[in-house]
Parts: sequence; structure tokens; C-alpha cells
Amino acid sequence: MEGKFLSKKLKVKVDLGDSDEQIAEGEKLSEILTNKKSYASILNYMSKIGYELVNTFDLTDNYNGSGGTSGIIYIMKRVEE
Repeated sequence: MEGKFLSKKLKVKVDLGDSDEQIAEGEKLSEILTNKKSYASILNYMSKIGYELVNTFDLTDNYNGSGGTSGIIYIMKRVEE
């Protein structure tokens, strides 16, 4: 997930795998989740459809000695029933 420049809306890219079906489902979820305004709403949506959070990673950028977080990667897995 990344914040859009000069916007409070988030840009989301969901990667579910390499098969054609997984790519199509990931693109569908990306479209649904992009433009949400909070990280919590995205995580709640993914939880509602059967995923749980496993780990997170910050995407950081450095420019001329300063930088910060430009996005967050959430690693999630399907909940086994």
C-alpha cells in the first residue's frame, strides 16, 4: 500500500501469485481496495474475506540523506478452516 501524492487515499496492489486466476483475482482486489482512506479499512476488508496478517515491511526512500516510509507491504495468508 502506498499513499498517493497530495491525497489521503491509498494505492493498493494485491499480489496473490503467478497463475492467471491469481493475477486476475489480485487485480480485482487491487481495484476494490485502491482509494480507501485508511489502512485499517483495507486490513478489515481482507480479514472479512478470509485473510490474516502475518508480517509487515516498510518501503523506505532516501534522497540526499533524508527519507521516510513511502508505503507498507502487508504479508497475509488465507485462514485455514
